[in-house]
Amino acid sequence: MSWPATDEDGFGPEDVVRLTGVSRETFQKISAYLELLDRWRERINLIGPAEGRHLWRRHVLDSLQLLQYISAEDKSVADLGSGAGFPGLILACALADKAGAAVTLVEKSPRKSEFLRAVGKEVGLPVAVLTIRLEDAPGVLFDVVTARALAPLPKLLGFADAWLKPSGKALLMKGRDTEAELAEAREAWTFDLSTLDSQSSPEGRVLRVSSLRSRRA
Repeated sequence: MSWPATDEDGFGPEDVVRLTGVSRETFQKISAYLELLDRWRERINLIGPAEGRHLWRRHVLDSLQLLQYISAEDKSVADLGSGAGFPGLILACALADKAGAAVTLVEKSPRKSEFLRAVGKEVGLPVAVLTIRLEDAPGVLFDVVTARALAPLPKLLGFADAWLKPSGKALLMKGRDTEAELAEAREAWTFDLSTLDSQSSPEGRVLRVSSLRSRRA
């Protein structure tokens, strides 16, 4: 694998394990996924080569931090706009040994979907891949919806609403404009919210959203 052994600031695999407590088996799956990502990124535009400078913190830790908000009762996860697999494939690596758990990766690009399927098959992950637009939700609802760097919050909540069970929760990863996006989102939606500090970035936030309802309903 040609990724650097650690990020440019020295943060690396041991730090990820220390902060998240993931098992050796989970870490082996993550390493296998990253090796495939390294191989495939030369063929299709999945992730830029410069991202290796902060792969472990910005991508791996950033994704794994969501695991603490997925309870034992949460069996079905939908990752919207999966792209290169952050956070969906990372979460699938961590949930692979959880009985009945499955992650659905939603990605409109056929080529990226091909990559996601290849990782799921080769690493042995509990994933399904839907190559569709988020607007074309199939009507199957999930316990948890995740999304990372996908859309402004008002639009993102619209996507989440179409994929989420009424009793479910959305784990949405946002950055420095979180407060402004929340103010705009509250004009169109009502929801219960926990705003959680990101482990991977001082500017990042994880929004845990539940009881989501449109004000227009």
